[in-house]
Amino acid sequence: MNMFTLIWQNSIRKKTRFTLTCLSVLVAFFLFTTLSGIDNALHSNTNSVDNYRLMTTHKVSMTRALPINFRDKIKAIAGVDNVSYSSWFGGFFQNETQQVTMTAVEANSYFELYDEYQLSPAQLKNWQNTRTGVVIGKEIAEKYHWQVGDNIPLSSSIWMNRDGLFTWQFTVSAIYQGKNSSTDNKRIFFQHKYFDRARAYSQNSINWLSTKIKASANSEQVIKLIDTKFANSPSPTRTITEQVFIKEQAQQFVDMAMVIKLVLSAVFFTLLLIVCNTMIQVIRERLNEIAMMKALGFSSSALISQIYFEALLLIGLGAFAGSMLATLTLQQVQTNMANFLVGINITTSHYLLVTGIVIIAAAICCLFPAISISRLNISQTIGAKS
Repeated sequence: MNMFTLIWQNSIRKKTRFTLTCLSVLVAFFLFTTLSGIDNALHSNTNSVDNYRLMTTHKVSMTRALPINFRDKIKAIAGVDNVSYSSWFGGFFQNETQQVTMTAVEANSYFELYDEYQLSPAQLKNWQNTRTGVVIGKEIAEKYHWQVGDNIPLSSSIWMNRDGLFTWQFTVSAIYQGKNSSTDNKRIFFQHKYFDRARAYSQNSINWLSTKIKASANSEQVIKLIDTKFANSPSPTRTITEQVFIKEQAQQFVDMAMVIKLVLSAVFFTLLLIVCNTMIQVIRERLNEIAMMKALGFSSSALISQIYFEALLLIGLGAFAGSMLATLTLQQVQTNMANFLVGINITTSHYLLVTGIVIIAAAICCLFPAISISRLNISQTIGAKS
């Protein structure tokens, strides 16, 4: 019997205890990994580029429409480099459980402002020349096995077309690749011009405008000029930097993250107590065996190492299962909530951190068993058992 087999057999000697302890570890690391993914999303889009992009919505709510001609008026303001506009489509594929993040955008300017969605000039031109064309992310293309040239039906939970249907026909014209890992590769874009002509109502309106200001411009000053310009119009505006916009959209998750941090601290503390108690019980149950092994010449360090690897196996299995389960869960969450919280992902550094926590936690949980093994009196233990 090799060492690994011995460690495994000793670990599962009490199968119920082993399983329940593993589940406790799984829950703790599931929460920890989930928090890490959300935290990455909250901080993934706060780079300097966001400060040069402004978001303009209706002052009352971003669900209220703005006139499409606001674009030209904003473009004429000093310090503005480029302006585009967008509208939320509320799309899904086949059924409402398969939600897609779908946006109608201005074809000639949107990808100039949002260069993190990278596609070739030929693909961009093909999309601009295809009335019903869509630009889709690489991940969603792979998920549904879509290719350039495919005709796909996409439905909206909001918008009806002129035919009285909520299902719209589109053609895949381009597939984009995100510039970096924080870019959402599951989005779908189509031409706002087609959207405006084909929808049954609310023509010549948009949900929000995106403004890129010049590097030399003062963002606060430009924001003030934009909102002042429309202050007395039937559709007053509220303009903020994209960085602030993303944080506001994610504010509900910030509060949740704070709660999770507090809960997680309690969970990990409780976890240490549970695993420590488990390892102490293991030592108490096997005192006579350990005494016999010491009598046969096994050193205290060798026996402590064996107990440590048992703890490492116990915590490691739970941590691995919890982290993998959380990763799969977060992938689904990102698919369904990409419009509100972009960039949910688990980095390599997180897995390295989990590995470090497992190693340290196993050492802490073996502290008292190690002391017991070191102080174990062979003759008294064997004599008491006899």
